[in-house]
Amino acid sequence: MKSPIIVLSFLLATVLPACDLLDQEKKATEITLDEKSATLVEENNLFGFSFFEKVLSTEDPNINIMVSPLSVSQALSMALNGANGNTLTQMKEVLGFDDYSTDELNQSNQEIASSLIGHDPKVNMSIANSVWYRKDFSPKKQFITDNKKYYGAEVNSYDPSKPNEAKKAMNNWVEDNTNGKIEEIIEEVSSESVLFLINAIYFKAEWKSKFKKSNTEKAPFTLENGTSKEVETMKGEVDLSYYTDNKYTAIELPYGSGKFNMVVFLPEEGYTTVDIAGVIRNFDFEILKKSTLSKREIWLPKFEFAYKNELNDELVSMGMHDAFDRFSADFSNLSEMSLYISKVMHKAYIKTDEEGSEAAAATSVEFRFTSAGPTEPIKINRSFLFAIVEEDTGAILFVGKMVDPTLNN
Repeated sequence: MKSPIIVLSFLLATVLPACDLLDQEKKATEITLDEKSATLVEENNLFGFSFFEKVLSTEDPNINIMVSPLSVSQALSMALNGANGNTLTQMKEVLGFDDYSTDELNQSNQEIASSLIGHDPKVNMSIANSVWYRKDFSPKKQFITDNKKYYGAEVNSYDPSKPNEAKKAMNNWVEDNTNGKIEEIIEEVSSESVLFLINAIYFKAEWKSKFKKSNTEKAPFTLENGTSKEVETMKGEVDLSYYTDNKYTAIELPYGSGKFNMVVFLPEEGYTTVDIAGVIRNFDFEILKKSTLSKREIWLPKFEFAYKNELNDELVSMGMHDAFDRFSADFSNLSEMSLYISKVMHKAYIKTDEEGSEAAAATSVEFRFTSAGPTEPIKINRSFLFAIVEEDTGAILFVGKMVDPTLNN
């Protein structure tokens, strides 16, 4: 199996030096993964489709949806470096990493990302990760070291007394690393927040066979409920590969040098996207790779939309229970203090037109203390009651009310 649907995978462009002979184009590289990494890609694909299917089942059926399994996996893989015990086991199972040690997972993720970077010089893509922790909290050194080494994570601390400044810094980082397409991923930095792990992905590529703008015109498009509307539709003969099943047709439209592709899964007559969502979970992308490119006429609507979703419920329902439970979470490889994941937020953007596609995604994983940690000072600055109690017996030795500390009666 190849990497996830390529519209959800993204990397940094390489600039061709203006020198030598006829200024020949750089060629796309060939990727050969080791067995562990290749298996991880397959398992991650299964997670991606299962995750997407779960989102489809819980979202409004009348809205556009796009998620980046790569972004979610990157962010949660960083978090996994802090997990232990049953929390670690559940996270690995949900992500499809249960046959890997944490070191093997990190190494394979690193190999996959480094192989993709610069893979196609005609594609502009970047993957960025960052760690943000409050300055009065110290994550374990190994947790920081592993995320810097294997995920290239930028590490920053923030002042918890200035939550708006911290929020702005994180969102600016996301905006910078998605070329302005995702402006905000962090909605709040609360007094209980202790650490944020953020992934940002950006992708921009031209079609291998571009559509002519002069051929774009209004054409009917049928919605899931059977109604039809006129939409801007690109038309043209392009090089593509396709595969037909009894429930759907898969059409592969290549970008750049052909290493990245958009794969469209079109339901056959009588079926809907809901009907085929579970079927394509095990789709073998090798089928399309082995197919001969052919020039076919295709109609493809232009589209541009953004999508956001808090993923807690979806991940819990997939089996990642303990990580979100303040009483069960075990992130002892991150800190001696008890932490849990309070929120996983995901945002995505895509624009597809005659030139190609531009897409971006960001995922944030927020950790909070399971109980009161070094948050804002607790100020006993008004009248209060008090008691002196013996612990073992629970006997109240004294009980009183403090009205004015300056009074000695």
